[in-house]
Amino acid sequence: MSKESHIERTAAEPRDAALHQTIIASIDQTNPSIRIFHLTLPTLGIKFLPGQWLDVYLPFLPKPGGFTITSPPSHALYSPSNPNPYVELAVQRSPSNPAASYLYQPPSILLNTPVSVRVGGSFVYPPPGIPQRGLKRVVFVAGGVGVNPLVSMLSSIAEGPEAAELEVWFLYSMRDPGAPRDVKGMLFVERIAELFRTGKLKGGLKLFLTGGGEGGGVVRWEGGDVPFEKRRMGLGDVDEALGGEKEKAAVYVCGLPAMTDEFVERLVADDGLGMEKGSVLSEKWW
Repeated sequence: MSKESHIERTAAEPRDAALHQTIIASIDQTNPSIRIFHLTLPTLGIKFLPGQWLDVYLPFLPKPGGFTITSPPSHALYSPSNPNPYVELAVQRSPSNPAASYLYQPPSILLNTPVSVRVGGSFVYPPPGIPQRGLKRVVFVAGGVGVNPLVSMLSSIAEGPEAAELEVWFLYSMRDPGAPRDVKGMLFVERIAELFRTGKLKGGLKLFLTGGGEGGGVVRWEGGDVPFEKRRMGLGDVDEALGGEKEKAAVYVCGLPAMTDEFVERLVADDGLGMEKGSVLSEKWW
């Protein structure tokens, strides 16, 4: 059975009517399997909510690819301090994904070429149905490239007035790249750690590295060491991050389907953490 395409998998999700013309302005290779793209936008930019994705229409492909926006909405709007609005996408190498394969051509072929995009998705911050003034804590649970929508949300919180009122915890699990561990090759770890280090956010980052072994250590970084634990993230880690305030908290979970389903089920179960279903938001990457 063929794998569902992005457009088929998200057919029931909300989408903007408008298509926007963008230009591939830069491509950075974070590690062998992840590329970061900056797409420059029309003069006034576009609007989206943190966590949303783009339908990306690429030449010669019959169906659009789907890629989450990893930059905050402010970067996509024109202002005197932001004269070149853009959106950022993190694209994982995937030979079975036609759109990702297209975007893994040599940068010389891709740079400065036009790409049409459409905003869509309902996995967003602020959490729908929860009054922001009643929200005291947000916990992000990221597995692998499930970090993508969550880093947009985190960056947006750090820019807004709610940052002074919220406590934010970012629990991030990824496969251990092995020594020597280079923070620049660990997708968005440096960006997340910097938001907490500079005091733009209250709370912290907890990093979990999987793939054998146990114990812990630190990833060296010019802004300070980033500690990690060598184990799977568990429900107890989320409970600890909630700090006894689950009635005033929202939990966002994004990762592989099995991981996401497991966390969501245990977070709302009576014999788990017993959170309200509306306070637990999730999206799966495939």
